[in-house]
Amino acid sequence: MAKDLEVYNHLNNQEQPSDSEDGFVEFLFQHTNLDAPEVDENAAWERLNQKIQNPNKGFAWMKIAASVAILAILSITVYLYNPAPSEIYVASADQKVRVEFPDGSIGVLNENSSFTYPEKFGDARNVAFKGEAYFDIKKSQKPFIIDVNGVDVKVLGTAFNLITTENEVKLYVDRGLVAFEKEGQQTKVPAGNEAIFNRETAAVTFSERPSENIMSWRNGIFNFNNTPLSTALDQLGEYYNVDFELSNDKLQNCRLTVTFEKQSLSTVLKTISTALDVKTSRKNDTVKISGKGC
Repeated sequence: MAKDLEVYNHLNNQEQPSDSEDGFVEFLFQHTNLDAPEVDENAAWERLNQKIQNPNKGFAWMKIAASVAILAILSITVYLYNPAPSEIYVASADQKVRVEFPDGSIGVLNENSSFTYPEKFGDARNVAFKGEAYFDIKKSQKPFIIDVNGVDVKVLGTAFNLITTENEVKLYVDRGLVAFEKEGQQTKVPAGNEAIFNRETAAVTFSERPSENIMSWRNGIFNFNNTPLSTALDQLGEYYNVDFELSNDKLQNCRLTVTFEKQSLSTVLKTISTALDVKTSRKNDTVKISGKGC
């Protein structure tokens, strides 16, 4: 192109002297011997189709990179719109609380007890628990697992009462079958039985005669059959949320045979007064019992 410019300047100076090069492009079109190549449109389309159907390595890597990017975007989207289910914490404080779990199972917390469970259950129905509670578990192929500080109580569908303390887990099975499980070892407890799991020894002992009033805190029914007064008052005090005081230690030897079915505290006190020939007086949350003793 430098040579063309030299020829152009020579001719241009002869014809009309000027310092301008504005006519150079027009000069090229008039004096060049090069012609634009003809384009075969059909052949061009054929070559493009072959590249699409048989991509080279670079094109394949671009496809892979695009796929990875799409998967990453989808993963982030799924995470943002489907976050891990949040946990629900329920504590009963000084009252009983009824809870319906995500699967429709029921848990009733006694006072000073708590549940922790996910907003939605996954492959298993997991609940962490402290205190005392009654469970009525809906039947399912997914196990219902109650974590009691490292000890699992596992069921499929049943009803039972559970009490946890620092050293023990006490279980009474009302209906169905329940299992204690720790470190792969399992002990099954059938309906009508009471079992105690010792945390220190990991041993399970069965009670020959389950506590007659183990469910009283929930249903308000007490059956006392020649029961020591001190034992009866412990159970009644927990249910009615009062403290009993005995004016005479000899009163502890008294035996009580009576049935209460959701009666008011005043009715219960009148019945005890008549049955044992004692006097009762209540001040706020304290009930004092006085008499000669038995």
